Amino acid sequence: MGAESSPTETFELVSNDTRLAILRALAEAFRESPIEPFVAYSDLRDRVGVRDKGNFNYHLDRLEDLVTEGSEGYAVTSVGLAVVSAVASGRLDPGWTWGPREVPGACSFCGDALVLRYENGHLLLTCGVDDHALLFPVSPSLLDGHEGDALVERVAVALSQQAERIRRGICPECEGDLTPGVVPEPKPEQDGHFFHGDCRRCGFQHGFPVGAAALSQPAVLAAFDARDVDLRATPFWTLAWCRVGAETVVGEDPLRVRVDARLPDETLAVTLDGDAAVVSTERRDGRK
Repeated sequence: MGAESSPTETFELVSNDTRLAILRALAEAFRESPIEPFVAYSDLRDRVGVRDKGNFNYHLDRLEDLVTEGSEGYAVTSVGLAVVSAVASGRLDPGWTWGPREVPGACSFCGDALVLRYENGHLLLTCGVDDHALLFPVSPSLLDGHEGDALVERVAVALSQQAERIRRGICPECEGDLTPGVVPEPKPEQDGHFFHGDCRRCGFQHGFPVGAAALSQPAVLAAFDARDVDLRATPFWTLAWCRVGAETVVGEDPLRVRVDARLPDETLAVTLDGDAAVVSTERRDGRK
């Protein structure tokens, strides 16, 4: 990394409504014309709606690296756009709630029907029992305004991408280095393992059923694609081999776990090691 950053100062800068309005106005100008995103000073004041010139100048000057000035006016910087995107996503609003929405599939623990619900900054896949819920970090903007099959597919794609990033050691939250692994279930009353990611940069913890680590395995993708099933847009919790506890331990030292991805005419036996890496994929006759 380069010089130590000071994100606290950035949050302080955008804590003011006028400064945030300036950034949003410049972000909108960038959306309208990314090649020529600059906005003249007077036009920018009109967009923001601040009549007091001195007050407007004070807040514009405070934005520093979030705004750049050129001969044609002002434009938002990449950091400024990132701030606007974070605010627009809803992730910074702790009071935002959504759901519940019924979704296909059954709870891995009790077999009851499932719903999606958003609260406290997490998307919950739950049957209504807290100990049975799976939690995922997504943005409210992923959910807001979507219903039915379109909603389920959006969630499925987002979670599939999260699982793939974790498998490749990239944190879905901060994009820092992450250590993927297959680890024992932490709750003593529950047996089994889960697919886990521990971010060394932001400290975020990610967890999926073990089968999710095999969703992007080329052989698995190809086998399902040949049968017109796009695994990347399929809710993982509707796949029997991607449910909690579907894995089989086939080796202890070193750890080896297997998930059996079943198709109508064959089964793909996918074996993973303790680092969540696929070590073998075996095709088996589905009639056995």
